[in-house]
Amino acid sequence: MGPLVVLLAVVALLAGCAGTVAPPPPVPPVALTASIAPGAVDVAPAEPLVVSAAGGRLTSVTVTPTGAAPVQGTLDPSGTRWTSPQLAYGTEYRVSAAGVDGQGRPGAPLEQTFRTVAPEETLEIASIRPTDGQTVGVAMPVSITFETPVTDRAAVERRVSVQTSVPTEGSFRWMSDEQLNWRPKEYWRPGTQVTVAARLHGVDSGGGVWGEEDRSFSFTVGRDQRARGDVNQHTLVLYQDGQELRSLPASYGRDIYPTQYGIHVAFEKHEIKRMRSDTWGGPAEGQPGFYDQNLPLAVRISNNGEFVHVNPDSVSAQGRRNVSHGCVNLSPANGEFFYNWVQMGDPVEIVGSSRPLTTRDGDIADWTIPWDEYRRGSALASA
Repeated sequence: MGPLVVLLAVVALLAGCAGTVAPPPPVPPVALTASIAPGAVDVAPAEPLVVSAAGGRLTSVTVTPTGAAPVQGTLDPSGTRWTSPQLAYGTEYRVSAAGVDGQGRPGAPLEQTFRTVAPEETLEIASIRPTDGQTVGVAMPVSITFETPVTDRAAVERRVSVQTSVPTEGSFRWMSDEQLNWRPKEYWRPGTQVTVAARLHGVDSGGGVWGEEDRSFSFTVGRDQRARGDVNQHTLVLYQDGQELRSLPASYGRDIYPTQYGIHVAFEKHEIKRMRSDTWGGPAEGQPGFYDQNLPLAVRISNNGEFVHVNPDSVSAQGRRNVSHGCVNLSPANGEFFYNWVQMGDPVEIVGSSRPLTTRDGDIADWTIPWDEYRRGSALASA
């Protein structure tokens, strides 16, 4: 083959290659989407509305509740994601958004409406413990009590979180349909900072009841203080930071009304507390053993009538005999010391009695439940 033929063949080959080069694909326009479907009704407002831009950025987002001013959302630094504030119940929202692609060319605008659910009944928090900003003892559990029973426990529990400043193993447990608790596996480490967040607004808690509000609170675990009451030795020994601080002569419940053994938790203080035997199932008025007294410096350690309190009438028996109806009796001087020393949330462990403390006996009975059983009380345990 001559040089000219070879040259022509090469030229033809190059021409053929050049003819097969495809033009670059067109750049797709910016696409705008909303996290809530167009025309959706009965939307649960547990999560905010998010408007996103794919293949470009947002240039404007306006979300307007019917009859009100547009809401003030937040645009992320990339300009591709806009997030609304908390949505209201029973409200129709109109969404308008625009965006451009990387070359500044506008895409199709986003226009849609949706309506949030209008609940007939809402789930409200009746009380929390500890209170916000409180310093508590090493045995204090977290408690959230609701105004009405919770049907879908898992849905509510998923929205409650407990964050600690040091790693702390713990678990939720439903103590009843109205009360959700959380406690650490072991006593808290002193100095731990704890934040509890209950993001309940917009949550379907079952039975047509919807979460009313988001709520959060924080508390601090104070110094390590523990009390150990020995029914047979007639003493209440106080420990601080692992060292014995003081041993107080005490009188406990007589045989017919024994002070219950187990880990109690101090959770109320009263300078003066009226005590009646018929309020906890003891003798009624007119029966032998009935009492109705105002007693000083009383610290509640269970919700079945047990207190650590001053009782001047039993001083001669303190350290010698058990003569009370179940309370821990101290002298005026020792009772004042204990009252000023004890923190809410300090454990008070009673030993040597014939009757155990159970979940039926107290508002804080978390430490009477073995750990594995406690964890099974979480609605999310199976998950």
